[in-house]
Amino acid sequence: MPSAWIAKLRMTESPPQQPDEQHDQPVICPFCGSDATELYAMFGSLLLTEQYYCRACRSVFERIRGEDPPRGAESEDGG
Repeated sequence: MPSAWIAKLRMTESPPQQPDEQHDQPVICPFCGSDATELYAMFGSLLLTEQYYCRACRSVFERIRGEDPPRGAESEDGG
């Protein structure tokens, strides 16, 4: 019966992980710097981006999938 193997396949599949759960570090808002963000949409304007919502400044921003969160500002100035 087809329904039996479909049910078995569904039981063996692992649920998809949220992108911010794959990393231990939270996604940082590029506008206000807050880590109070949540996944807003799995796809942004391009398939390789995802949209997040910042609860602090109430803005929606896109992040490239698989990209590490930005480090501190001290690493950006090259010193």
